Amino acid sequence: MSQKTDSPDFASGFIWQIVLLTVVVLCFAVYVRSQEHSMSRLGVSSPTTIFPWMIGGKQTIGNGLRAFGGKPPEPPPIDDKVRALGPVLVSMVLCPTVFFLEWRRRRLMKERPFQKTPLRISGIFYALCGLVVVLVAVAVGPIAYFGESARANTRHAHAIQSNRDVIDNELYFLAVDAAQYNILPRQLGGGERSFEGFAVPETKAKTEEASYSVTVTKSMVSFRATSTRYPSSTVQVNVDSLGHIRDWRYEGEFQ
Repeated sequence: MSQKTDSPDFASGFIWQIVLLTVVVLCFAVYVRSQEHSMSRLGVSSPTTIFPWMIGGKQTIGNGLRAFGGKPPEPPPIDDKVRALGPVLVSMVLCPTVFFLEWRRRRLMKERPFQKTPLRISGIFYALCGLVVVLVAVAVGPIAYFGESARANTRHAHAIQSNRDVIDNELYFLAVDAAQYNILPRQLGGGERSFEGFAVPETKAKTEEASYSVTVTKSMVSFRATSTRYPSSTVQVNVDSLGHIRDWRYEGEFQ
């Protein structure tokens, strides 16, 4: 095994390179925060945090709004990339590397658990890196869980909204059929100013999105749609003798 691996300390200059990198990253973070405060005092909008997931979230939301407006997504600006990369390098590359290298060195030296050793900068730095590694390891689980839970809830909400929109559209066409039936004379298969006798066509009574039922009076027809995907969710709407669609009522997950 090489001398550098078995030596009691890190390779010559390694600690100071690591410390220098850490100081540079921290100074950059402090500088960015001070710039943000200055911009806020001037009334200029600026991100309020340097956490990479917040920067990524801001970029994702921005691209989503651009896509909604029919515009192509834009890559993040270089300053956001740098601000996101700094914390990632420190917490997920720098600190774990130092921690596990020092842990391996101590294992090779077979130090006794309670052996007293003189306090060194490398020991302090090792402890700090170990603390960061533990904090990151503990935080990863909840962050992943809540992140996936939020994504699942968003997908579910979008699916419900999509199903509701399709049902609303199908109800609109059924209302048009009812209004046409109301104004057509009986010789042409209509109700001659009455909804009596109107029924939902078999081809439209059940679709991939919902099943439809109808309650008919002379001057009004009431449609009720029950979602196929979410059976506890329903939509009810009335159509009057003038063909006006009104009294929309949503139940279940459509509320």
